[in-house]
Amino acid sequence: MAGSGQFADDERCQDFVRNLVSLRTVTGWSQPELAAKCHFSKGVISNIESYQRAPRIEHGQGIDGAFKLTNVFEAKARAIQNQSYPEAFASFPEQEASADDIYIWEHSLVPGLLQTERYARAIFETLLDLLPDEVDRLVTARLARQDVLFREDGHRPRLWALVDESALSRPVASPKAMHEQCLRLLEVSRLPTVSLAVVPYSAGGHVGLSGACSVVERDGYPRIVNTDDIADGRVSDDPVIVKRVALRFRSLQHEAMSNGASRDTITRMAEAWEAQAKTGERAPTAAPTAVSV
Repeated sequence: MAGSGQFADDERCQDFVRNLVSLRTVTGWSQPELAAKCHFSKGVISNIESYQRAPRIEHGQGIDGAFKLTNVFEAKARAIQNQSYPEAFASFPEQEASADDIYIWEHSLVPGLLQTERYARAIFETLLDLLPDEVDRLVTARLARQDVLFREDGHRPRLWALVDESALSRPVASPKAMHEQCLRLLEVSRLPTVSLAVVPYSAGGHVGLSGACSVVERDGYPRIVNTDDIADGRVSDDPVIVKRVALRFRSLQHEAMSNGASRDTITRMAEAWEAQAKTGERAPTAAPTAVSV
């Protein structure tokens, strides 16, 4: 069993891989063959077995299905993933992974599902109580969540993301990293399953300034919300809270620019950050924007 990836020292990942390789050897399946039976992209099994990535819950479910097992690899993956997130948030990535629709509002940062590695790292490095290996673990977990937007199993959720314009100009990371982050937003905004809109400065004071939130919907199941705050937030399926958050999200949608105007704004900020990276000039932070629609 070869592998020297960043999860090679994680005992739970070692147990997962040891059992996976053993079963795969018994059946005589290659890594690509198992990936195909699980409806994963070709590199997923290879990356898990070489410890380049930690197995997600849906990976455990797919492997269980391929080997006709019940909650064996899923349980192992669930234990691994719950180690990777703050306690208050631990149950939410599973909800994202099975969602039909995800609604996100962020008032001061780029949403986690849309962050680049350097941007995410810069955020976690502001938490003074985290050791470097804990930062690495949180960054990896955040990036792993993004698989849901690109997976090839035929079930990508629709993402409805609202971002305040201030998040585009806040210098969370270096100008080069901010330019990279804006390009990432443009890339994701063009996915057919993604609607990304910017709430402009011209909206003034609005209900969304009180906090960030996410809502996940899955047909036949209650909606789940995650409300963010300085103490890692909370996850709830309380109908009263869910309804309040959903109403405020819809209110913010009326304040947002169109998708096209939003891409123009993100492009303008990408160009400004690129210019700052090259010349050291200050990027604009409150330039006029298109009228919201």
